[in-house]
Amino acid sequence: MTDWGGTAYGWTSPQLLGLAAATALAFGLFLWRQATAAEPVLPLSLFRIPEIRIGFAVQGLVGMGLMGAIMYVMLYLQVARGVAATSASLYLLPMALGMTVTGLLADRLGRSVRAVLATGTGCAALALLLLGLSGPGTSLWLVRGELVLLGVGLGQLIGHLVTVVQNAAPAHQLGVATTGVRFFQTLGGALGASLFGTVLARGFERHEPGMPLGTVGGLSGAAREHAVAGFVDAVDTVFFSAAGVMVLALVLALRLRARAAGEPVRGEQALAA
Repeated sequence: MTDWGGTAYGWTSPQLLGLAAATALAFGLFLWRQATAAEPVLPLSLFRIPEIRIGFAVQGLVGMGLMGAIMYVMLYLQVARGVAATSASLYLLPMALGMTVTGLLADRLGRSVRAVLATGTGCAALALLLLGLSGPGTSLWLVRGELVLLGVGLGQLIGHLVTVVQNAAPAHQLGVATTGVRFFQTLGGALGASLFGTVLARGFERHEPGMPLGTVGGLSGAAREHAVAGFVDAVDTVFFSAAGVMVLALVLALRLRARAAGEPVRGEQALAA
């Protein structure tokens, strides 16, 4: 639906409405099966625990933002800046550096998990906002700096949400709760890739009607400049949208009750209540 909507088919077309109905039916059957199975894949009882419920949601949003950043930064570098595909991947090294350094230091600063998640989502949102302000003439060193900031934000998120969920999960559901975090990250990434792709395609279509995005690299002169300007406008909208997703993740992260990583598990008491 999110991949075809507004591009291959209209949002109210029979194809899209049929997919929507199939999705709703499949989701309903999944919930019914999880509620009645003796050993469900994703026990619905976990969602009664606020830390797990919010942790899953934040991880899904982080997956969306991460996918939006990686995929569309690569496209921006190749289409708007003429960077070769093999060289564009090297621009992810600053982000990886920021993630590594921050990930190593986050636990040593003595802050609560909620504070770490709040600053992480805040840094990621700011980095995506700055990427959205980048244009065809933005210094590539500035882009690298924005990716470092994005890595600083993501480095505070990866792993810490697993800790939040694990601290809150009942002992007998620790495994499924942990894998649930990664499931929602993967689900968020898939949804983000298709949704942001639709945003990019619609934005470019408004600027360059009838021109496939893949043909921009073969243009030259004024035609290329005009097409690149349209692409940059569209990809900036993607980054702004991803920044909005991270702001929503920040709001949810602030709702998490502060709890140290070594604090006793309380999931059993929450379920009993």
